[in-house]
Amino acid sequence: MTDSRAASSGATAGVALPYRLRLPGPTAVPERVLKAASRPMVAHRGPEFLDRFQAIQRRLQPILGRSGVPPFLFASTGIGAMESAMVNVVGPGARVLITTNGQWGPVFRRLAEAIGAEVDEVVSDRGAPIDLDGVRRALNDKRYDAVFTVHSESSTGALTDLKALGAIVAESEAVLACDSVSGLGGAEMRADEWGVDVVVSASQKALMCPPGLGIASISEKAWDLINRDDRGPRSYFDYRRFRPMAEKGEPTYTAPVAMLNALDEALTMIGEEGIEAAIARHARLNAALTAGLEALGFSVFPTGTPSPTLVVAKTPEGLSAPALIERLSDGYNAMIAGTRFEDLKDRLVRIGTMGYVTDGEILTDIHQISQAMTDLGRNADEGGAMAATAAKLSA
Repeated sequence: MTDSRAASSGATAGVALPYRLRLPGPTAVPERVLKAASRPMVAHRGPEFLDRFQAIQRRLQPILGRSGVPPFLFASTGIGAMESAMVNVVGPGARVLITTNGQWGPVFRRLAEAIGAEVDEVVSDRGAPIDLDGVRRALNDKRYDAVFTVHSESSTGALTDLKALGAIVAESEAVLACDSVSGLGGAEMRADEWGVDVVVSASQKALMCPPGLGIASISEKAWDLINRDDRGPRSYFDYRRFRPMAEKGEPTYTAPVAMLNALDEALTMIGEEGIEAAIARHARLNAALTAGLEALGFSVFPTGTPSPTLVVAKTPEGLSAPALIERLSDGYNAMIAGTRFEDLKDRLVRIGTMGYVTDGEILTDIHQISQAMTDLGRNADEGGAMAATAAKLSA
């Protein structure tokens, strides 16, 4: 991705700094994508739009790692996409196993319990890898319809080893379903190769679009469950309605045309870079931001493999995370995130490295965080932090 954004040199008296959205989603939307979203409205079942819709279906397949299977595209939030997976794979009385190491496993649990499923959880510490041995033991002890997991846990920064998990689940009859809302497009996904039967995602993170579009990709194995009449309840999210329309290259309902125009352009940008190069860029930028933060005294929160799409870090002892977040917002027009975990609110910050992010953006992050720390009365070795960041960027 061409880096047209250089590191900010800080606020100039009387001059407002540009707004910088550095959250782990929604993320900054490139100008090209915004312009595409503002195209004139066209017939959502006319030839012009259907050509675009079918191109989107084709270009998503290598990003998903599922060949020859058109993904479903529908108006939804990320949690809506998660619910779509649950209500199609699970029904009342079905037995579900959920892996939890952060905020999003419990969301799957809530969705499963809402439809009357029997739920077991394999729980790991927040930020720790999922307990693969625990999953294996659970699958040996009971028969489950499905295992639900989170690819990139955006609350803790942990990345799930889907290859290893898929191999374990494949030894059972269970379907493996995965939330890749903050992973897809930034973290490698090989759904077919790894045995991930249901992948759901959304538009507003590594795919560089505004919120509002859900994505689902389904393996043939999963259809044995989805086609059963005892799943759900489901209506709008009924994959049995989605499938024949997707196979014809048409939206099931009135298409969110502007959102799909945006995704079409975002996929063009990803194609220009190349998906493998985009994945590598995410990893490189993530490592660079991590190195810079560590040089400033932060410590990385996840204890296993970190997701390449965001950095979750603890502030140095005595530095309030809310105060740092507020200072970055008020003084530098930069928006980073905190946490919803009450016991970690004073120490945890989250910064996105997903989507439309460049080397210059990462350098600006370190510069502005250093300056904000100084503003708050903390010593910050900005020179050392910038050097550590630059070294990883050039690696």
